[in-house]
Amino acid sequence: MKMSYKHKQVIANILLPLLLLSGGLIWKFYFISYRDISLDEPFTVFHAQQSLWHILSMPANGEPNPPLFMVLLHFWIKIFGTDPSSVRFLPLIFSSLTAVFLYFSGKRFFGFWAGLLASGLFLFSNFHFFHGIEARTYSLLSLAVASSLYFFLRIVKEPVSGWVIAGLVISNLIMVYSHYFGWLIVMVQFICITLYLKERNIIRNVILAVGLTVLAYLPFFYILVKQFLKSRQGTWVEAPASSREYLYQLHNFFNHAEVLNGVLWILITGLVFLFFRKAWKSLSKELIIIFIWWFLPFTLMFLVSFKMPVFITRYLLFNSIGLYLFAGVMVYQLFGHNKFLISASVVILLAMMANRMRILPDDFSYRESQKAAAYVKEMQKPEDMVVLYPYYDELGFVYYYDRSVFENTKDFSNELKRKHIIPVWGVDMVKSVVDVNSEGRIIYHLNGPAPGEDDGIFKFFKENFRLTDSVGFQQTFTIAIFERNK
Repeated sequence: MKMSYKHKQVIANILLPLLLLSGGLIWKFYFISYRDISLDEPFTVFHAQQSLWHILSMPANGEPNPPLFMVLLHFWIKIFGTDPSSVRFLPLIFSSLTAVFLYFSGKRFFGFWAGLLASGLFLFSNFHFFHGIEARTYSLLSLAVASSLYFFLRIVKEPVSGWVIAGLVISNLIMVYSHYFGWLIVMVQFICITLYLKERNIIRNVILAVGLTVLAYLPFFYILVKQFLKSRQGTWVEAPASSREYLYQLHNFFNHAEVLNGVLWILITGLVFLFFRKAWKSLSKELIIIFIWWFLPFTLMFLVSFKMPVFITRYLLFNSIGLYLFAGVMVYQLFGHNKFLISASVVILLAMMANRMRILPDDFSYRESQKAAAYVKEMQKPEDMVVLYPYYDELGFVYYYDRSVFENTKDFSNELKRKHIIPVWGVDMVKSVVDVNSEGRIIYHLNGPAPGEDDGIFKFFKENFRLTDSVGFQQTFTIAIFERNK
């Protein structure tokens, strides 16, 4: 018995989006505590605990990201606390909603299979999986880019009401207040209206949305310019080694070069069919929009990076939103006339993505922060001092060493002193603090560099004290214990 149109609509518009949302939530939640809170997460969580004024003033005092994610996390922490599963569940919600927006953008404007493939490529992405459960702003930025694309397509494709324009404005504001790169998407919106020069309503609505976005951002433009000028002087990011870096990052979006090659072969095959069917008119302005949506910012960031490096995967990840939808739409428009070909293409691509997906592999930003902190806490006696290098590792260490100290933001530094925990910048600072307690041992907690690449600190300890124990933790940490010479 054939399924009725009404039942098909219920499945396509309600059940499948709910499945994408709940599937993303449940699947990723299973891994939410698999990784230790590490890298930039402790910094975000620590400052999100503090006052709103402190958070809002941080960008003016050197914080490289706008404050929106930290503000949202501030209120989230007040309710749910600072446990890993708590602080990561908020970005997990953003990540899961992104798949739903991708699905509806594809389905509403291009076709069911286009939306399904786009959301599937997103859900199976290694990097979106990692950043989807990371207490950082990247999942919020991806959600804002996806929702912005959805509302923009509604404005150019359909008669719109005020709430659709409001949806675009809100999405844009979330973008630009979650990351400065959001302005690249606002720029794309402005460029894309040149495709509709004869349609005044579309131009007026987009200009209104962009204008309101700019107006609502006015208090922050000074900080944006200040951050841009600071970045021009150089950052920790390195310039692309060669033009191959461009393709390498595209490989990352699809998990592996083979998957990207699979996408390209499917598209080439479809283009051949399209050429022989003489169906070029089926390619729409909206397809051009979603191509520009990812291609222009991605390429611009690549070219700029030879002077001001920004071409790293997590900075680029928001571009993959348009890329996934573009891939889904192209496959659908090339093969959509044949149900077997379109379904086969979708299954092949998603199977390739899934096959190349390694869930949070240990060679990708892996840290054993919890084990290292627990070892230090176990070994430390009351008279022992703990030396942390580099200095900024104090938050990641204390998060697992003593959560009550981490949450005591007002008296954090004094609490460290009381527990004889001393973060250091380099060997000169070490020389000035080693005699603070002349009786106990020195427990050296080294995060990142090898013992011989730590500004001479390990060498200094070894030459002036007696090494009694040294333990390494996978990927990152070295803990060395030194006795004072008698």
